[in-house]
Amino acid sequence: MKKIFAVVSCLLLTALVVYSKTEEVHAAEKTTKVQRLVKSKEIKDDDFFVDAKWLKKQMKDDDKTVVIEASYGEGKDYKKAHISGALHIDTMEIETEENNWNILDAEICKEVFLKRGVTKTTPVVVYSSDINAAARVAFVAYWLGVDNVKILDGGLKAWEKADYKVEKGNEEATAAKDFGAEVPGRPESLISTSADVLAAKEKNPDLVLASIRSWKEFTGKTSGYDYIENAGEPEGAVYAKSSKTSADVAQLMNNDGTVKEPTKIFVAWEKWGITPDKEVAFYCGTGWRAATAFFITKQEGWKDVKLFDGGWYDWDKAHQKDPSKYPVQVGDPRDKDKVKILN
Repeated sequence: MKKIFAVVSCLLLTALVVYSKTEEVHAAEKTTKVQRLVKSKEIKDDDFFVDAKWLKKQMKDDDKTVVIEASYGEGKDYKKAHISGALHIDTMEIETEENNWNILDAEICKEVFLKRGVTKTTPVVVYSSDINAAARVAFVAYWLGVDNVKILDGGLKAWEKADYKVEKGNEEATAAKDFGAEVPGRPESLISTSADVLAAKEKNPDLVLASIRSWKEFTGKTSGYDYIENAGEPEGAVYAKSSKTSADVAQLMNNDGTVKEPTKIFVAWEKWGITPDKEVAFYCGTGWRAATAFFITKQEGWKDVKLFDGGWYDWDKAHQKDPSKYPVQVGDPRDKDKVKILN
């Protein structure tokens, strides 16, 4: 009898352990499940981020759709493999060092898109191995006034994962002659320079200047760039947690290169006063990272968001010329004992 009881007890204990382990696995699966901004079955016409399946159907349904691969340089990776029919845009076509890495004049940018056959009414989808490069080029198209601008979530990796066709070499574009409207079509989306920031703040003193930069950049531990000597932020800037380094928006992204569902990050932003009911100007070093935040918030229904293109690079230059007009904060602005104002 004792042996039977011992065997039964052992079996019950084993079953309990197995059940416990199974529950742990299920719990782990729930917590590690990728939470994406883009949900395939929920993509709407006015969304800015789309998935590979949506793009595949769009290209089939509308042969006027222009797919753009955005990257710095002549497109080395593009030539190795790109979405069938995609055209390359070198980011140096829309910004230059001579222009402090700011977006070039609207007429110049318009010609860049016209060469790819893009007009106001052309559906445009941009992708890149770097989400910020895709957002940068997509922002220029949006600012110019292209009606329908989207970004492929996950880039080429997502396209290949879906087992869709890629090609090598270059694609020949059929240029368009007339954009179909004056440019820029959405001038309100861009705050170009530091002087423009001051003008915007004079118009709306409650304008939120939200830094997408890493915490070390935000608190003045590093400038983040080898070509920017000084570290700090414009006085009054707040921290929009997004980046781990000056080259990423890791806090906004999943490991597979897709954009995270942003609820948690918005909670972190809210603690700094960054909320959808306010006029918010996102910035970083020179506009790339901020463009990603711009489109995420636009997709989530934020009505009054802008890109401060000049960012820290432009503000630092302005500060060197007129420190009292363009003051700088170094440290954590939430604690007056931990922040220093340079003016």
